[in-house]
Amino acid sequence: MKHALLLFSFLTTSLFSWAQLTINPNKTASYLANKLVATSGTLGVAVTNAVLTCDSNANGEFSGISNLGIADGIALGTGDVASNSALNSYGLDGYPSDFASSTNNAPGDVQLNAIVMANTFDACVLEFDMQPVGSFIEFEYVFGSEEYPEFNCSVFNDVFGFLISGPGFSAPTNIALIPSTTTAVSINSINDGSVLTCSPNTALYVNNTDTICTMDGFTVPLIAHAAVTSGATYHLKLAIADVMDGVLNSYVILKANSLKSGGTNPTGINAFSTTSGIEAYPTVIKNECTINNLGKSNWVLELDDMNGRIIGNYSISANQDSFHLDATNLSTGIYILKAQRESDKLRFVQRLIKE
Repeated sequence: MKHALLLFSFLTTSLFSWAQLTINPNKTASYLANKLVATSGTLGVAVTNAVLTCDSNANGEFSGISNLGIADGIALGTGDVASNSALNSYGLDGYPSDFASSTNNAPGDVQLNAIVMANTFDACVLEFDMQPVGSFIEFEYVFGSEEYPEFNCSVFNDVFGFLISGPGFSAPTNIALIPSTTTAVSINSINDGSVLTCSPNTALYVNNTDTICTMDGFTVPLIAHAAVTSGATYHLKLAIADVMDGVLNSYVILKANSLKSGGTNPTGINAFSTTSGIEAYPTVIKNECTINNLGKSNWVLELDDMNGRIIGNYSISANQDSFHLDATNLSTGIYILKAQRESDKLRFVQRLIKE
């Protein structure tokens, strides 16, 4: 009942917002799969037999300025990915004060049912075969939802999965996991910690209150990865669905050109946002990472490891041109660098890889 009342209260408000995300819905399976695949160097993954089982308005490509940490990619949702002013409906391209909830009356997914042990609805599924050139595959993604934060740790645990099958996997295996665990990424496993009945992994969560993206909360950019056999054929299924009911949209955002394989280091996000006056480089670091304060603003920085532990807190003042983050004592691995501008609380996140 509470879920239904919340939906009604938001649907009776008709404020439509302009945003800086460009969403192009209703793409083909082949288009989405090939946009996800890396296109340079020896990062090769050959993709074939792409199939999309999804409402036409619940998938698409996107680009533009937001605080997602991904500026270009594809989106799969449990409702519309693009806003429609004529229908007074919202997709990803709004503000947190907007409300994205659209039921497309699509069925759920049996394999997602098994992950959350509950019935699912409005599934959107992209799947394809792939042949990797190297010993691993990986890609970058963000998961977010309108279920945050009111339905943390509830039965409305909207879910997604990246299921890989093939040599080395006796059954389809979900690789959308909390780093260094076997726990699936979902609303109940990554959130703001406001409800204490589930493990929140708050360091991996962005509370979206003031920037351009409709979702009330979402994860920092995460990496899905799996060990594979070079040249073998694998099947990858990317799926998302509502849980227990078909309202309050959830989305998975996948970075363009991030599906890769080979003997290379994971790629990093090139910059926080040069247009907003801050940039960081390199993203694959040995001794230090340089953060340039191009906009001459005050910034608060936090460095977390992939288990959510805070490694360090830093600050940049408006009169500092740059800041050098010392990485000499960091262990090899992946870290999350978070920045918040003091003037308007705008947040950015960036992944760093210590060699």
